Amino acid sequence: MAAATVDIDTKEIKFPRFLAGKFNLLNDTILYAGIMQAIDYTDEVQPAADTAGLKVIGRCPLGQDNAADGLTGTTEMGIFRYANSSTHVIPRSAIGQECYVEDNQTVAGWSTNLVPAGLIYDVDDDGVWVDQRAEALAAAWLRRPVKRVAKVAAYEVTDAIGFEGRTYFHMTLTAGGAVEITLPGAVAGMRVGVQRGSATAADDVTIQAATGDTIEASDAVCAAGKQIDNTVDAISQILWLRAVTDGAWKIDNPMPTDVTSWVKNDA
Repeated sequence: MAAATVDIDTKEIKFPRFLAGKFNLLNDTILYAGIMQAIDYTDEVQPAADTAGLKVIGRCPLGQDNAADGLTGTTEMGIFRYANSSTHVIPRSAIGQECYVEDNQTVAGWSTNLVPAGLIYDVDDDGVWVDQRAEALAAAWLRRPVKRVAKVAAYEVTDAIGFEGRTYFHMTLTAGGAVEITLPGAVAGMRVGVQRGSATAADDVTIQAATGDTIEASDAVCAAGKQIDNTVDAISQILWLRAVTDGAWKIDNPMPTDVTSWVKNDA
């Protein structure tokens, strides 16, 4: 089913629903009542889409045209019925699993960018009942598979990749030598993984902070705008870094057995 271009009557299960505080709407954006809506790293709300860097926050309760910019809106959290994908059809046996955004009124069992729509509550002939209460959205977000990206040259991580929080970078150089990855400006909630991909001597990996940001290493936190290095001649485990506040990255490994290879460098 194509994305909605008019207000739609999205069916819901009558659980208590919660209207969150006011959100800023993305400039020059039309929100249709009943569609899924999402937020980006700048805290601007827009129609949900299969686009990297978006996080679903619930259903749009009121259609609005923000062509002139400056409007604010709210979101509804509850259990709502959306259309079932014809490309990656969700079966009834998938109840309890996460589903993903295909477009602003359609959910799927898989998608290109894996933007979680919520947890599957039920499936019937008319669509998929999706649990979009806060705890279900959080669970669906955590269940996304990790994405591995190989890099053989210096690379700057985008804000969208940092915000979606499931990508790690396998860093090597085809010609040998050190390689640097630069983090985006830390916005609370961002998450990025980095792995040294070579055991060859001098194939070191540097993680560079944005101006004013800090990064936690195994030995200490680097100075603002500096870096952490991996100079151990071995392929590392993935180092996950989470922005816990605007400007500060902290180690976020569930079992930090390999973080000792990452040390601060304030030079």
